[in-house]
Amino acid sequence: MEYIQQLKDFTTDDLLQLLMSCPQVELIQCLTKELNEKQPSLSFGLAILHLFSVDMKKVGIKLLQEINKGGIDAVESLMINDSFCSIEKWQEVANICSQNGFDKLSNDITSILRSQAAVTEISEEDDAVNLMEHVFW
Repeated sequence: MEYIQQLKDFTTDDLLQLLMSCPQVELIQCLTKELNEKQPSLSFGLAILHLFSVDMKKVGIKLLQEINKGGIDAVESLMINDSFCSIEKWQEVANICSQNGFDKLSNDITSILRSQAAVTEISEEDDAVNLMEHVFW
């Protein structure tokens, strides 16, 4: 695995194609982990989204189960170190988690996104909220 991560000529598409040919959780974990303080070869979030988009849901679920075992600290570390996956993409991952019975993992991801981006969710039903109010004062 270290050999694959040392090769600079692999593109993200090459690695995603490798996952299609060899859909093993261990391979995905190796490709999505830092090695010798270098960026992972592949984004965990993008790998999950790709697996679900190409109908490899079972492998995606196994991967989600593995990350779920580590708790919120493991999830947060994974997300913070994943510089390839945007906030919007992580929200898609949270949605996939929720749709597949990983409610706690979905909530953890959403909570981490909010804390990292200092985001506060405003309910649409809250009549007291007026986003433009500051403009008129």
